[in-house]
Amino acid sequence: MKYSIKSISIYSVFIFFISSILLLPSCSKDKNDDPVTYNSYVSHELVVTYTSSGIKQLFQNLSVLYPEVAPIVDKVEYNVSVYNVTYSTMFQGEEIEVSGLVCIPVSDNGSFPMISFQNGTNTAHDEAPTKDINNVLFKYLQSTSATGYIMLMPDYIGFGKSEQFVHPYLHKESTVLSVENLIIAAKEMIDGNLVNVSWDNDLYLMGYSQGGWATMCTHKDITENTNLSFGIKASACGAGPYDLSVVQNFMFEGVTYPQPVYMAYSGVSYHSLGLITNPLSDYFNEPYATQLPSYFTGAFSNGEINEKLNDTVTVLVAESFLSGINTDPKYSDFRNAMSNNSVFGWNTLEPIRLYHGTSDNYVPPSTSELVYSEFEAAGASGNVTYTPLPGLTHTTAAIPMILDALLWFDELEQKSVETVIGN
Repeated sequence: MKYSIKSISIYSVFIFFISSILLLPSCSKDKNDDPVTYNSYVSHELVVTYTSSGIKQLFQNLSVLYPEVAPIVDKVEYNVSVYNVTYSTMFQGEEIEVSGLVCIPVSDNGSFPMISFQNGTNTAHDEAPTKDINNVLFKYLQSTSATGYIMLMPDYIGFGKSEQFVHPYLHKESTVLSVENLIIAAKEMIDGNLVNVSWDNDLYLMGYSQGGWATMCTHKDITENTNLSFGIKASACGAGPYDLSVVQNFMFEGVTYPQPVYMAYSGVSYHSLGLITNPLSDYFNEPYATQLPSYFTGAFSNGEINEKLNDTVTVLVAESFLSGINTDPKYSDFRNAMSNNSVFGWNTLEPIRLYHGTSDNYVPPSTSELVYSEFEAAGASGNVTYTPLPGLTHTTAAIPMILDALLWFDELEQKSVETVIGN
């Protein structure tokens, strides 16, 4: 099993553990002799292989900081091969090539479940999963495959293979397609014997922050999309901005907001997508309105952009926008974009776990509380649980959420095995 999230403030905590990963020589895979037509898959490249012994030591070291990791150590069984996969998806009416990681347990026998992990907000090209392959946190996530999972990590559009595009931040359609098409590409790789692994058709989704929102959006779309050949076993969603208008109002209600990059990102994204057509000066004060597009080109990290902006709301955000965001016809396009790209609770038949730190001052816990109440109202209370994480912030809640979700997935897999044996 495994865990991970992009959280700059905890990078240093894990630097000590980098040395515990042991690398094996690369190995190539044989392709079918017969030509095959793929709907999503384009190409793949083996980028690294980890040893099971190195991974076990990695998790043993991590258990010192997080005792809940201990059960994972005994589950480590396989070496892990990590592939950089290029695949196709649709974006603004055109087919484009994007990328992501596919991590597989190295085994000649067995059929394994699949997890797709959706990462949190990122602005830097060099911090995407396929580019930041040696990032310690991503190594933990990749290493989850050693416990018997096929692990997927999409870059999202605007990163990796598709760096030429502005990332469509919090744009539901393009995000969902980029996640689903990596799953399709991985299935095509498996079915075409491009990788030596078998999928048992159990699919789990997991993500935190933007990734929590992306996970819920994708879960709902898969259950509604009759064209897909796979379903979902369960999803774990952490601290996602599910109702974007709630998050936006939260950002604006105080004197300051600690992540001004978040305040700016959706505006730049929706403007680039053509969802809002007013000039950015209708939303942001100068000089920020003019400078913002140059900040979101992939050259700067979240922290670097924060340094270029101002966390005082009235300094960064235009007064007319602050006063008229919910009522002024001038901002109706923005309100529509917020609504259309939010995700609301439904009567899910598959289990979903929601997590949120109670001291989160980036994405308010009320977003998880609200969507949970929507699930309940829709009749899904038996399949959806909400786990508040007392005293934890947006940063500190990430790891506990991911670890708990991975252990939960293991429990569900064990129940599946027991059901098969019982029958």
